Amino acid sequence: MRKNIFFLFLTSIIILSSIEIIIKFSLKAFGYPTVYILGNIGDNRYNYLTGYYNLPNSSKAAVAAEGEEYYRQVTDGYGFNLDGKRYEHQDLTEKDKCIFRIFLLGASTVQGSALVDRNDPISARLERILNEKIGNSKLSFQVINAGTTSFISSQELALIQYKILYAFKPNYILIFNGTNDAVHPVGWRSHLSNSHSFQRNFQDNFNKSSRNLFFFLDDWASKNLSSYFLLKKLIEKTTNNLMFEAEERKFSSAEMSENMTEKRIYRYFYNINLISKLANKDTYVSLFFQPQMLPENINGLSNNDKKIFNNLNKKDKYYFSNKTPFYNKAREKIKSFNSSDESKDMKFFQIADISNILDFTSDSKDYYSDHVHYNPTSREIIANTIFFKIKVKIEENLKQNFKTCMQ
Repeated sequence: MRKNIFFLFLTSIIILSSIEIIIKFSLKAFGYPTVYILGNIGDNRYNYLTGYYNLPNSSKAAVAAEGEEYYRQVTDGYGFNLDGKRYEHQDLTEKDKCIFRIFLLGASTVQGSALVDRNDPISARLERILNEKIGNSKLSFQVINAGTTSFISSQELALIQYKILYAFKPNYILIFNGTNDAVHPVGWRSHLSNSHSFQRNFQDNFNKSSRNLFFFLDDWASKNLSSYFLLKKLIEKTTNNLMFEAEERKFSSAEMSENMTEKRIYRYFYNINLISKLANKDTYVSLFFQPQMLPENINGLSNNDKKIFNNLNKKDKYYFSNKTPFYNKAREKIKSFNSSDESKDMKFFQIADISNILDFTSDSKDYYSDHVHYNPTSREIIANTIFFKIKVKIEENLKQNFKTCMQ
């Protein structure tokens, strides 16, 4: 009897394991996720300051786009991406007096997607340009890539205020953002809207797991068993009942109202206003409203970029149409701010709208690797644009704080 039970148990384990392996490899072969991962972030990347952040000392900091043939960044002990000439074990709490240290913040467009090598990110390109144009035998520029996939402005604000300014001696902080604030849902609960939906989901999961054993088991199985994950996705497809991130997905799949656009605009500029107040004579701050594909500029781009646009538009008919009103209103507010007396009084802060720099290509060059991320050609254009926008500010900073390094 015991032998029969043991044989039945062992047979069941073998069958279930075989099913799990077959499903996992099949999902992977067809390019589908094999288990549930919260927005491609994962619970192990929870961070008490920003909700989530890059894992330190990781060889998989950035997600490679369209396959594994692209360069995969690594991170240092702080979770910053290692670009250009930066090395892994550098102590950023210390700084040589003739190093001009810049932090570049943003989302995956800053972190890097579809990269050729470690010199391809915007940060590494900007560092090279600065050292070629302004650096000398004494003075060197260091641009640290603090980009993190899916970040919005509130997370960048927290990262600057509680980590970078506090401990890492920055001389200049650059923020390159806009598109995630344009598309990221504010959610139904307005008092939580100045947070990332991943942060809200982490909190919900913590609360549910601490009081509900069944939720804990369901969550564990979804994130570790492909067969269980596939079963839930099939239920989702056949019943139209969302099994994962239901609130955010329902909210973001609908056409965005004017009221929702205004809420996202309010969130974005509320955070920008707070960021501007962190600028001072020792640490200048510049924010760049980033270029993106939009219906208004698609006719000026290459055939390949138009194809990328049209393919996504078929899959998600609201993505570009929801982003457009945000971009229009943000451009108006930036233009109004830059012509105001308030802007003239802000010596150490600037906000620049560079959202149109990739709108037209006269020689049919491709600028995008997908509907949101850039390629090496556009990253070089962006790096040069940022350089020319900050050149005067950097020279002001050097005269004030780096006199001995300029001789």
